[in-house]
Amino acid sequence: MDKYELSKSPDVLRLADMQEELHLNDKDFCRRVGFALAASSWGKIKAGTWSGNCESALQSVRQALSSGLTRQDAPDVDGDTVLLPHVSLAADAVAAAQCAQDEHRLVFVVGKTGAGKSKTASYLAGKFGGTLINAAPAWEKSYLHALTSIGAGLGLAASWYSAGAAERDILQSLQAAPRLIIIDEANHFNRATINFLKTVLNLTRCGLVLLTLPHHMARMSSDSREEFPQLLRRSIAIIHIPSITGEEVAAIRRGLYPQVDLPNAAPLCALANQFHNLDTVRRVLDEIDAGQTPEAAVKAVRRQIQPISPARS
Repeated sequence: MDKYELSKSPDVLRLADMQEELHLNDKDFCRRVGFALAASSWGKIKAGTWSGNCESALQSVRQALSSGLTRQDAPDVDGDTVLLPHVSLAADAVAAAQCAQDEHRLVFVVGKTGAGKSKTASYLAGKFGGTLINAAPAWEKSYLHALTSIGAGLGLAASWYSAGAAERDILQSLQAAPRLIIIDEANHFNRATINFLKTVLNLTRCGLVLLTLPHHMARMSSDSREEFPQLLRRSIAIIHIPSITGEEVAAIRRGLYPQVDLPNAAPLCALANQFHNLDTVRRVLDEIDAGQTPEAAVKAVRRQIQPISPARS
């Protein structure tokens, strides 16, 4: 077998077709299927320019095909949520946190604007019967305001005139009826709020999920150098939502837009990773579903986004 025959072998063509279906570049695809050779070698095998042992290369291709990781199975979908890796990881972490016998019941979910944090929060709240609370800028200035908002989210109707009274009532409620507490926009915590959440983990059986932006998490660590590390030590998982890949786009398309044809996900991935991640993926797929070509949909969403991008925080 020579290099040209290798490139045209049924196994190589089959593996290349699977790569195209997944919309992954050579590096990401080889990592996914556990290809024994370098990504550059896989590129040369496909192009017919491989200079190594062709029989050995074909054996590597066959091993990748038998890995079971290349199947285009339908993605798991729960309602309108595609269970992308970070969503499944968050759900697994919450399940583990609820079984913890100590204070390690904290899960952090960290991602850029539009990465899917709020969607993940809503999914976790529905799956685990959790209470979803959105922090606000006023929390940074007023600890009592933060406690009042947390109490309201938990269904406590009391009007407190002191932080001590609010702390006592909230803790008593959570001790009597432990639950999962999910707080989005966690960057609005001050030191007192961080300490209170640490107390919740210490004195109750509640699980806690906090969602924030990467640079805001770093800022909390800097602004609360004593309190934040103590809270962080109670975490069971810190989940960072990664950049969008063609594989994730393909999963969303198959799960929520099976009627949409998207031959090349690269332009969509590039736009999504530049602006608002999963939000942008859904907007582009909505445009395609409405009749736009993929190229026109990407251009249309880019025009919608770019004029407002400078104003976003």
